[in-house]
Amino acid sequence: MKMTDLKQFIRQDLIKFEEYKAVPSAYDIALDNNLAINEIDKLDANENVFGPSSKLNRELARFKGYQYYPDPEYKRLRRAIGNYVNVPEDYILVGSGGDELIDLLLRLIIEPGDEVINSPPTFGSYSTSTILNRGILVDVPRKKGFGINTKKVLRSINSKTKLIILCNPNNPSGNITDKKDIEQILKAGRLVLVDEAYFEFSKQTTLPLIKKYPNLIILRTFSKWAGIAGLRLGYLIASPIFIRQLTKIKSPYNINVAAEIGGMIALDDINYQQSIIEEIIKERKRLLRNLSRNINLLVYPSFANFIFLQVKDFAFPKLKLLFQKNIIAVRSYDSTLTGKAFRITIGSPQQNKKILEILDNI
Repeated sequence: MKMTDLKQFIRQDLIKFEEYKAVPSAYDIALDNNLAINEIDKLDANENVFGPSSKLNRELARFKGYQYYPDPEYKRLRRAIGNYVNVPEDYILVGSGGDELIDLLLRLIIEPGDEVINSPPTFGSYSTSTILNRGILVDVPRKKGFGINTKKVLRSINSKTKLIILCNPNNPSGNITDKKDIEQILKAGRLVLVDEAYFEFSKQTTLPLIKKYPNLIILRTFSKWAGIAGLRLGYLIASPIFIRQLTKIKSPYNINVAAEIGGMIALDDINYQQSIIEEIIKERKRLLRNLSRNINLLVYPSFANFIFLQVKDFAFPKLKLLFQKNIIAVRSYDSTLTGKAFRITIGSPQQNKKILEILDNI
């Protein structure tokens, strides 16, 4: 058998499938530029550049149970999260980052022919997981300014609609969807996933609606605010009926022990984490205030730990080159939905100074 013959065993829809393209890893950037990992300016993935609490390293070194599997129900971690968000632990499922939880949810609910309503430009994992789980993606593009087109979303609902996904604040634009719009969509009676990955930076949530609307599912993560993106830890908040069914189909040990410890430490050391969050919000305001004066940039208000800005055509290639020359990793966009734009993670004051200097050169 020839190597090319192996394609006959692969799902034909996946042969032509275009995978989600993640940004280069911190390790690759450091290696390519002959730098230590703590010397790079990686501002392209909305990670918390300040890192986790110093208690985490001590606890990971001190822990003596790595030879054992974790608790498959993650009772302590779910209880701690429940205390943090003020809901019972049976409303919570933990997963290996938001990506696993999105995939698990779609695996649970999607049958062939089911539709998922998405509002691009938004987080790419929604469309990737929908297609991988053989769902039909229905894109309802956002309005100018990146607000949800609530009327079109509601008009797109039909008997095949299984799920509506709303990223709030939205990635990559950073804007908030009004709670009234979300509630209007919830009233349509379909499942609604609200991705609140950036809640700690927006302070806005649909959580008070969770008992009024059993069709509401909320996704959150530790990656952004707790500085443990590398440990991969997220959680869903949903009706206990959903949590029980999702628990049945997840891998028994989908969270490793280090991630479990990381989550527990982040919640235990919440005062430290809150100080870092406030520092990021302060720096976000400083960047927005300074960049809004530049006539060659259109800077959007942000409720997340990043800023999104569109640039004039002449400036786009120049800025890309300047970022590359200064070894600063940022996320660039060039499409009809986003325009020529950059999404830049809020970094340390020193990193943000570099960003302002580069953008001021245009």
